[in-house]
Amino acid sequence: MMFVGNKHGAAALFGLAVLVGTVAAAPAPTELRVMLGVDPSDEVKGIELNPTIAPAASLTRYSGLRTTITRTASMGEAMRASRTLENEVLIVPAHVTASAILHAYTLVGTSGRQQAYALLASESIKDVAQLRGKRVYLPQQDSLRSYVAKGLMQDAGVKLAQLGNVTYGNTSEGGLLAISLGMADATIAEEAQAREWIAKNPGKAHVLKTTRPVPGGANLVVRKDLCERLCPRLVAWMNSPDGVIPGTGRFKPAAEAARGEFAYVASLGITTPDAINGVTTVAADRVASLARDGATIVDTRSAKEFDSEHIRGALNLPYIERSLKETDFDATKDDFSALAKLTDKAAAVVFLCNGPECWKSYKASRAAAGAGFKTIYWFRGGMPEWREKNMPTEGAVAAR
Repeated sequence: MMFVGNKHGAAALFGLAVLVGTVAAAPAPTELRVMLGVDPSDEVKGIELNPTIAPAASLTRYSGLRTTITRTASMGEAMRASRTLENEVLIVPAHVTASAILHAYTLVGTSGRQQAYALLASESIKDVAQLRGKRVYLPQQDSLRSYVAKGLMQDAGVKLAQLGNVTYGNTSEGGLLAISLGMADATIAEEAQAREWIAKNPGKAHVLKTTRPVPGGANLVVRKDLCERLCPRLVAWMNSPDGVIPGTGRFKPAAEAARGEFAYVASLGITTPDAINGVTTVAADRVASLARDGATIVDTRSAKEFDSEHIRGALNLPYIERSLKETDFDATKDDFSALAKLTDKAAAVVFLCNGPECWKSYKASRAAAGAGFKTIYWFRGGMPEWREKNMPTEGAVAAR
């Protein structure tokens, strides 16, 4: 059995996020917005997950705030929400939890057992490097299983672009079936599920690599600036008979040791490089200085994210991303026609998005360099760093 180690300094970044987690107290919230992110790969058969009326009512009683729970099956949407402040509470799988803790949230509760994941392949493939040019089945693109599969491959130096074909489905069972039918060469599954399937289907596949155990189920995180006010109330809710949401299991307050487990999950993420040729990477203080000197600050996130919160005076030019999150991405799959709104290619311009895990500003900076812009700055830390430095923002969140 092989274990993947930390990379890109993610564990160190995670620790730093915990150390700087104490932020200035926010104004008292008037309502409690909860995002419930349910990975389709984790849905429990026979349990209807849509109704959230009863949990919302019980959270209203314990928090003292009118609570609304918005459910999403899109892990991309959940991951995006982990980097913004539009929800006071997130109830999400481990990889989204890890992202949230790295940014503006703190872990309060967990509901699942630990489980490892296995990358398995047909018998003819002896190591991860041999997956180049092969067919791989993954669940939903931003699901936890796909997240850890990419991390395991990346750790072995294999990029998604080097695979022969990637098929995205919704379940691990689909990947195992695809291997048995000869329609895929590799897939990802819970380790226990993978080994049980291999025992029942001898000669079909074997385990190439596994993760360490990671937290399963759902995890509850709260905005750090609201924790002093909300966390004790949410812990009381967890300890009550009402502390459960259908399909996620019963929540229990997170032990201190549990927080460290998400540093490993964060290390599996695929973050942007530290630098771009021909582009200057800058931090928040320099961005503020550039803005004062007249540079154009370009926020490449969606209009929804921009309207929620953005750097004061920034311009929203969304980068529509369809390509892979890799340095050799195919820019022809993306749409950054909004760049045409910047007509002065000699003027200084700063690109940003949602931090090191967000590739939109990285790709936008490269697009600008390719288009002939002369003075390009990349704010790699993006909105999470700007927020942690308590720099001025505008938008719906700032107005609350």
